[in-house]
Amino acid sequence: MRVTVHTLGCRVNQYEAEVLAGRLAALPGEGEVHVVNTCTVTALADRKSRQRVARLKRERPGAVVVAVGCGADGAAEGLRRAGADLLVGNRDKSRLPELLGHLLRGEPVPRDGWPSLDEEALPGRAPRVRALLKVQDGCTVGCAFCRAWLLRGPLRSKTPRAARTEAERLARAGHPEIVLVGVNLAQYGEDLPERPRLVDLLGELLEVPGVRYRLSSLNPEGVTDGLVALFAGERRLCPYLHLPLQSGDDGVLRRMGRPYTRAEYLERARLFLSRVPGSTLGADVLVGFPGEDEGAFGRTVEALEALLPLNVHVFRYSPRPGTRAAGLPGRVPPEEVARRAAALAAQARRWRGEVHRRFLGRTVEVVVEEVRGGSAWGTSEAYLAVEVRGAAPPGTIVRAHIVASNTGGVVGVIEHRKESRGD
Repeated sequence: MRVTVHTLGCRVNQYEAEVLAGRLAALPGEGEVHVVNTCTVTALADRKSRQRVARLKRERPGAVVVAVGCGADGAAEGLRRAGADLLVGNRDKSRLPELLGHLLRGEPVPRDGWPSLDEEALPGRAPRVRALLKVQDGCTVGCAFCRAWLLRGPLRSKTPRAARTEAERLARAGHPEIVLVGVNLAQYGEDLPERPRLVDLLGELLEVPGVRYRLSSLNPEGVTDGLVALFAGERRLCPYLHLPLQSGDDGVLRRMGRPYTRAEYLERARLFLSRVPGSTLGADVLVGFPGEDEGAFGRTVEALEALLPLNVHVFRYSPRPGTRAAGLPGRVPPEEVARRAAALAAQARRWRGEVHRRFLGRTVEVVVEEVRGGSAWGTSEAYLAVEVRGAAPPGTIVRAHIVASNTGGVVGVIEHRKESRGD
C-alpha cells in the first residue's frame, strides 16, 4: 500500500504526522491512501483542510482519502462534503493503521479510549534536522477563543523516562537539536502520578549527551523561577522562549480567559531575558478580539515594544463555532482588524531588525538545516535564521560570527575563517 501523509497546522500536528508516516509505511495491501492531518484553529485552517481533501479526491480519484485530527473532530461535515472517505479524530489518530485495515476490509471501525503518550513515538530518524518530540497534549485553561482544548482531549503527558528514551533514539540518529512540543507545555506532568514539572522533564532529557533542546511554545504561567534558573545555567537549553501574549490589555485578557495579567506577562518575560544570556523572545498576538478598542490595541503594541521580541505571530480573530468568544458583543469590523494586524506586523519587522542588529559581531552556534547557493542555512540557539557563508553539511552545528543582517535573518561566517574576525 502506498501511503502519503499531508499535514496542516501546529508543530504538534507535524510531529503526529511524522509518527503516522512511520507506522503506515508498512501498511499491507495494494492501492493508494492519502492521510490529511487537519487543523481547525481558524476559519482559514478549516478551508485549507477542506481544499486539501477535495484536491486529493479530484487528482487521485482511485485513492482512499482520510481526514484525521482536529478538523475531523470539529469540522467533520465540511470534510465529508469535500470527499473524505474516513474521518478519524484525535482520540483515535494514533490507531490509524488498525482503523484503515478495518476500512479497507469493509469492516466497522471500532472506537477506543485516549491512548497514553508513552505509546506515541518516532520509530527512528525524524524527517527534519531539528527533530520534534511531543511530550504533552490537552489543555484545561479553556480560553474563550480556542477550539484546541475542546478537541484535544484530557491532559496527557509523556513520562520523563519515555521522553528520554525517544530523545536517546533521536540523538543516536544524528539530530543535533530536539524541539519539545505540546498543546500546553506549562501543564506538563499535571496528569502523571508523580506530577513531574517541565524542569524535571528537562533535567531528565539533559542526561542525553550530544543534543540541545528547544521549547516550541510556553504559556507565561510556565515560566517559573526554577525554569529560568535551569535555562540560565545550561548551554544546551536554547535561550529562546515563544510566549503567547494574545493581548497586552487586561480587559481583553480577562474576556479571553487568559490566566495572567499584562504585568505578570511582562515580569515573566523580563525575568527570562535578564537572567538567560543571549536570550530572545517570541510572541503570539490575537488582533481584533471582541471588545478590543484602539486603546487596548495600543497597549498590546506598547507591551511588545518594551520587550523587543524577535518574532511576533499575528493572528486575526475569527469566531469559531462552539467557543465562548463566538457569542461575545463588541465585534471589531474586519477592515479594522486587517489594519491593526498590518500595523503590528510592520512593528514586528522593526523589532526583529533591532534584535538582528544586537547580534552583529557576536558568535552563535548554528544548526545547519540545508545548503544552497554556496551557503549553509540554519537556526542559531537564540532562534535567529542564519545564512552561514561557506559550506557545512546539514545536521552539523557550526560556530558563526555574525557580520550582517537583513529582513529575513542574519549573515555569518564560520568562526575560524579570517573574515569572521573582520580581517
